[in-house]
Amino acid sequence: MRIFGRKNRDKGERGDAREAKNQKLQNQGGEQKAQMQEAVLTLYACRKGVDIVPKEAKEVFSEEMERAFFPDEDEFAIWLKDGTGIRFHMVADPEETQIQAQGMAQFFARAPLEDDKVKEAALCQIRLFNCIIGISFAVDENEKRTRFIVGGIYEIAKRLSAFVLYPNMYLFHSDGRLLISIDGKSDFSEYYPEASSTLLGREAKEQEADRERKRRSVAVLKEKNIPYIEHLNCAVFEEECCVPDKAEIIRRLACVFAACVKAEVYTCGQSKECGKEAAGQLAELEERYQVFGYLSPEEKEYMGQGSPEAASHNKFGWRYECCAVFLWALSMVEMKEPTEICDAAELGEVMWNHTFESLMEKSVLRSKEEILDMQDLVFRYHWACVDARIHRKELMGLNGDIIYEWHYALNWLVGADGITEWDEVVTNT
Repeated sequence: MRIFGRKNRDKGERGDAREAKNQKLQNQGGEQKAQMQEAVLTLYACRKGVDIVPKEAKEVFSEEMERAFFPDEDEFAIWLKDGTGIRFHMVADPEETQIQAQGMAQFFARAPLEDDKVKEAALCQIRLFNCIIGISFAVDENEKRTRFIVGGIYEIAKRLSAFVLYPNMYLFHSDGRLLISIDGKSDFSEYYPEASSTLLGREAKEQEADRERKRRSVAVLKEKNIPYIEHLNCAVFEEECCVPDKAEIIRRLACVFAACVKAEVYTCGQSKECGKEAAGQLAELEERYQVFGYLSPEEKEYMGQGSPEAASHNKFGWRYECCAVFLWALSMVEMKEPTEICDAAELGEVMWNHTFESLMEKSVLRSKEEILDMQDLVFRYHWACVDARIHRKELMGLNGDIIYEWHYALNWLVGADGITEWDEVVTNT
């Protein structure tokens, strides 16, 4: 069974016994099995564990299931009435799944997908994977039977909030749409990473402060006539929130701003020598904020490119909105309406007239509670944007592109999902 990047582990006699049981399952098919070929699909999920997988699989295949076998704690098989089996191998060890997820993300990072934003979101999704279920089954010329099994696998994926990987390295959403392929294809024009509600396995408990925060956010949504759902709890509880110190925020702000400046130079059409113009401005920012020692890997790659692609300019240009959030958190500017693009000149007025030291002295970091309030409201704004996009509804009062950037910056500020690396931030709704 092929599971992406899976390291081999010697399980000794236990492994030999499992192989013997698997061989027995294979032999029971007789001549019919000999005429079949083995197919493999792999599910990648973001959830707390795999304990529920056998139950869900048995429910999905109940009408055609004769019996189920459990050769090992991380394997089981469903025997169908036609004498063939479907075998499941589950991996949920954090160390192993993290290695596989990172390796898979590095692999798909080479995909020549033109939409840089969709590609980035797909890679973020892949890095979230923490459960892997390899599924092997026999196929023959009976297309109806194959469709039944594959359809059942997609139903399991839907129940687990999982994605389906084919051997040709095409990764599909459980709804059948292609998320990303190694040859650069996708059925998505927009995508936001998803995760099962079991992903976090939170030890933190919701407190009254969290419930009150939700009530305040909902009141704003009602006032603005923006859709919401009552059962959507805070994405980050106050107990688990960890806001970076002022120095770290200013460092991150300066790095994001530097990338924005380069993107603007290349897209504004005011310079015939973009490389020279960008180099001059970045040199000044380096003198003021020492940015080059704090760039994220993606920023460092972008900064090192002489003539970056247009998609990269667009991605980093939009992050002026992230700068606006950081300067708001530092009490240097106020947030604009969620339909109004930030004023880059206003942000520049702050950045070009300060150094790291002077901004440290003048800025005042807002309280954790105030930053969490903003994060929770924007989290719900983002849910409304995603819901409107999925159902193709018109949504007044929100600009989805602005909200995405706000959500990204705020999730970094509050340490959502325990993620502190800028390039790894996700914006689940």
